[in-house]
Amino acid sequence: MDAKNARSSMHPTLTSVDYCSDEVYEIDRDRIFHRGWMFLCHATGVPNGTKRVFDVAGESVILARTEDGELHAFANVCRHRGAQLCDRAMNEATRGSIRCQYHAWTYGLDGALRATPRVDDEFDREDHGLWGHHVDVWNGLVFVSLAPSPAPLVEWLTRWSPLYTMFEDLPVGDYRSGGSTETVVAANWKVLIENYNECLHCAVVHPELVEMIPIYKTGDVVDPARGDEIVDLAPGARALTLDGRSTLSILPGVTEGAEYSGLAIFPNVMFDLTPTVLTLTTLFPEAADRTRVVAEYFFHPDDVGRPDFDPGPEVELDQLVGAQDFIVCEMVQRGVSSSSFKGGVLTRKDSYVADFDRTYLAARGLGEM
Repeated sequence: MDAKNARSSMHPTLTSVDYCSDEVYEIDRDRIFHRGWMFLCHATGVPNGTKRVFDVAGESVILARTEDGELHAFANVCRHRGAQLCDRAMNEATRGSIRCQYHAWTYGLDGALRATPRVDDEFDREDHGLWGHHVDVWNGLVFVSLAPSPAPLVEWLTRWSPLYTMFEDLPVGDYRSGGSTETVVAANWKVLIENYNECLHCAVVHPELVEMIPIYKTGDVVDPARGDEIVDLAPGARALTLDGRSTLSILPGVTEGAEYSGLAIFPNVMFDLTPTVLTLTTLFPEAADRTRVVAEYFFHPDDVGRPDFDPGPEVELDQLVGAQDFIVCEMVQRGVSSSSFKGGVLTRKDSYVADFDRTYLAARGLGEM
């Protein structure tokens, strides 16, 4: 390819406004996070009889499961005087009913109003249950939509993340959590996903990772010789750890072999599968330049219950790579905030970034979903 054609093959990035503008962030909240489907957690993250609280781009949501296993999502707002019902409890499910700390109005985990202490008025409590949101589960993963009438979850996934089907035969719901971490990153959520979708930075930023996934040294995200979304680990490696070794079992449904595959499911979760661990990295946007990142690690259910269970090697490498990514993502956020930055360019090996940008702009441009 000559220089002229090489230049013409490049595509523009998003603009500074897309990454930094409070107005664009409000559009993202309204048209993507609050009208589409957002990933919240693995289904085991809310056991029967418990509740959790999530921040969905500024809207506090209670995710609750009744004792008989029925899953619900509610606005975190009391129907009496509008007080917030529950404190944010991102990493912990709590048992019991939902009780307002202001006037003690109490709701069941199905959202029904159960008690109104010291209220003498006669009124129909059935009409004053919690305001509900749509909730659905795909393959053990819980999603919520704040839209009044959203498209079905599978339709949303098929439209915006069609490669999700590569994982649909895995028994993800059977995996069990072996730990989680939470970090606030001073970067726009799109910067984090774009970074995830390319590996031109990997040889510079992730020396440990490229030793374990050699194709990443070339800047490719996938192996052109394979023709699929799977990459091989280094020769002799059994797991994606610093030394390629692990004492853990191969995950149920995973074919024996030293391989890695990953996917960013639009708009807010990265799904990373290795032989011994599934990592779900969830983005909870908080502002135009701030994103809360929750990483949770899932293992073979038999391993998690063992006294000698040690997820340390798998978690150590992922956390190292994550910390390296957060540094450069914050560096990007500072750069794109400059008045000099009007936009950058995407090369051939940035093709997954270009795909994400097109998906994002299409989703942002929709008035209703």
